[in-house]
Amino acid sequence: MNQFWPYDLNLDDTSSPHEILCDAKEEWAEQSGGLLDLVIQEAESTSGHDMLIVHAKHVPSNRTVTLFSVVHRSDTPYPARIQPRDDELPDLFKKSYYRPGIGDMSAALGGVAGRQVENKWVCDTPAEFRSKLSKVFDLGVLKSEVLSLMAGKDTSEENAAKGETQIDNASSDEDQTAE
Repeated sequence: MNQFWPYDLNLDDTSSPHEILCDAKEEWAEQSGGLLDLVIQEAESTSGHDMLIVHAKHVPSNRTVTLFSVVHRSDTPYPARIQPRDDELPDLFKKSYYRPGIGDMSAALGGVAGRQVENKWVCDTPAEFRSKLSKVFDLGVLKSEVLSLMAGKDTSEENAAKGETQIDNASSDEDQTAE
């Protein structure tokens, strides 16, 4: 007997990326004992697509840091692309990095033919989004941002007293290079 039903398509699981991020928000509040919160900001990408920007908020100090963003077409939650934040770290602080060699220079001088690019952060289903969302939360750059947020000097006491939240307006562009 033939199988025509698409593999891994589960109609019982139709959660959007926003709904899944709201579940993650609840888990963060519970796991941190209320010290950390995820703030989900709705925005529009530079290309006009819907974008969710995810920030971590240190509740006692009201400080935030941008973690990543999720981009999808308007009114169509999938495929969605998670865009991890660039680490912007100098090589000194990276556990590993790529150092180009002489062979790279000769390829650049001789012209490079097109190549197939795989974007490991694109998700077609809610299950795939959940899986990749846990991977992005497990990135070293994200963990260090959260720990720095927790350990950092509280410079926003005045804002916390006012009840204001400072959200970093780090731009996220869906045109980032695929990994």
